[in-house]
Amino acid sequence: MQEEKNGPVKPKVYIAIVNEIEIAVYKALNTGAEILTAAGFEHLQCHTLYQKLKGCDFEKVSLDQAIDLSNPGIERFTTKGPDVFHYNVDNEPEMTDKSELTAHQILLAKGINPNNHYLIQVLTVGNVSYADNPSQPIKMICTGMDFISGKWQDLVDIEEYGKQCKPVPPAKLYRIKVDKGYHTWPKRYITVPQLIEFEYPNNTKPVEVYKFLNTSPKPIKLKPDEMVDLTEKCLVRFTIQPKEQEDGLSDDHIQEEPVEETVKIRRDFTLPEEDIEFLDNLGLLWEAIANQPGMWVMIHDYPIPVGYNVQKAEVALLISSHYPAAEIDMAYFHPSLIKVSGRTINNVFDQVIDGKNFQGWSRHRKPGEWRPGVDNIATHLCLVDNWLVKDITR
Repeated sequence: MQEEKNGPVKPKVYIAIVNEIEIAVYKALNTGAEILTAAGFEHLQCHTLYQKLKGCDFEKVSLDQAIDLSNPGIERFTTKGPDVFHYNVDNEPEMTDKSELTAHQILLAKGINPNNHYLIQVLTVGNVSYADNPSQPIKMICTGMDFISGKWQDLVDIEEYGKQCKPVPPAKLYRIKVDKGYHTWPKRYITVPQLIEFEYPNNTKPVEVYKFLNTSPKPIKLKPDEMVDLTEKCLVRFTIQPKEQEDGLSDDHIQEEPVEETVKIRRDFTLPEEDIEFLDNLGLLWEAIANQPGMWVMIHDYPIPVGYNVQKAEVALLISSHYPAAEIDMAYFHPSLIKVSGRTINNVFDQVIDGKNFQGWSRHRKPGEWRPGVDNIATHLCLVDNWLVKDITR
């Protein structure tokens, strides 16, 4: 550095005003990119620089354009958002001067028919599908965006995908099973009342809807106003059950003297395949025993809701020789259930089954509510769970 009498030579400083803020640079010639960088901007492609000369309007400065800051005619600089946005569709570059585009517009601009395809935004973590929202505005990002197109399926069978737990692709129609009927639906989402309408149009009776997932051993009750996503992974089917059953002693409950208890796991009779699969998936020990008299399914360590004297109990279900055409009625618990509130459980009775004293709950469907081909042990246990929860508040 050259020395003068009074010390080192100080470098020349040039002042530029960018968006009303002064910045200092140490050379006269600077590109638009250098001015933006000096002003603290990142992602330079996201900003457009303009300079104001005395007596003139603002004029655009490109990123590689050199500006002489020693020019006394320069008044100030300002910035605006980008003039164009770059993005890729199916690995091919596209650009737009609009700050927002819909998925529909992006597909059309690419020459892709939105009636046959939908748009997916590719992100670093996960993707976003616009199959159900083709008109939703997408805010364009100046640093670039990646999209791919997907082809609509004409029809997707929810039960088929659910049994295999495969991701459900977007479709023009979804085939869903409600009770024993199959129906098609043109949207990804469906409400609980709409599910009920499939099998029970103009229904006025109180009912509840359950969904079956391949990953859940027990059906899951849906809220009355719930919006159901048909593309939920492992969703298999739906069933509709009466909301309330009548209390009262049944004329056909069986009394028997105690017999010797055995610890052997017994399978004295064969159940339908769907019942065996359900019971096995519960993860609980279960038996099918006969000659008690009658045929019984015994489920050990069945969970009991909070509010009773036990957290789990053995549950017995009487199986008719005509099952599944004939209904399952009531339920039996060992040990007997007692509410911690001290309130009485109405309409219960003692029943000896397999040498143990069970507490029978006299709760019954109304005539005609059992539906062969739809109802089974799984759907009956949905009702049993409801009885248990409801009785706590009585």
